[in-house]
Amino acid sequence: MPESRRPANVLITGAAGGLGRVLCQRFVAMGARVHVCDVDASNLRTLAESTANVRYTVADVGRSSDVDALTSEAMQWMGGIDVLVNNVGIAGPRQPIEATSDLEWLEVLQANLLGAVRCIRGVLPRMKEQRSGSIVNVSTSSVQTRPLNRSPYTVSKAALESLSWCIAREAGPFGVNCNVVRPGIMKNERLNRILARVAEQTGRTVETLLEEQLQFVSMRTMVEMDEVANAILFLASPEARHVSGQVIAVDGDFTWET
Repeated sequence: MPESRRPANVLITGAAGGLGRVLCQRFVAMGARVHVCDVDASNLRTLAESTANVRYTVADVGRSSDVDALTSEAMQWMGGIDVLVNNVGIAGPRQPIEATSDLEWLEVLQANLLGAVRCIRGVLPRMKEQRSGSIVNVSTSSVQTRPLNRSPYTVSKAALESLSWCIAREAGPFGVNCNVVRPGIMKNERLNRILARVAEQTGRTVETLLEEQLQFVSMRTMVEMDEVANAILFLASPEARHVSGQVIAVDGDFTWET
């Protein structure tokens, strides 16, 4: 991307580790200023101290007051937002729907859906005013594969995709695009923790569990966080200014699941 056309000001949620952290570092490497948030204060501080042009707000996007503080601090520092990446996603309960309480549903929806709504509400007026901007919402291949006993998570991300289509239509006349990236089985610490927990619970090996999952991926492979980041960086770039209302899966063709 030409130097003069790189996004100057970026806001990323859920950036204390994993994909969010990778995205932060990639945007900074392109010359952007990046404001990040997470509930993990320690890892946010480490990221900001080790990476130039990064500031942070400890924030739970499930709380309106936290998001108000986040967008206010980001705007005060950067003056505007060129790119918003809604990367937060909490897993929620793993149990049948009849065992899932209203409170458990609301906790997931507050973070995964309404957190994105709040962040968009905070930055979109300025994007409309400047008549440019990119919003990228991070979904999940679970919207397509519909894993068992994961209703709140899957529904929240499906709603996030629907929200993205609505935002694309509303914001398009102001030069703002909105898209979705659907990661598949990403190679990261979160996956390692999940596999280790399930292995302990079931008495199977991590290798066996991973092989079982990959049989549902046409390319029989996990995806790297950098690959997902590449898709997000493209959607946030001027080269994708006329790409809007789209869902891009980076999952090796993950089509179904047990």
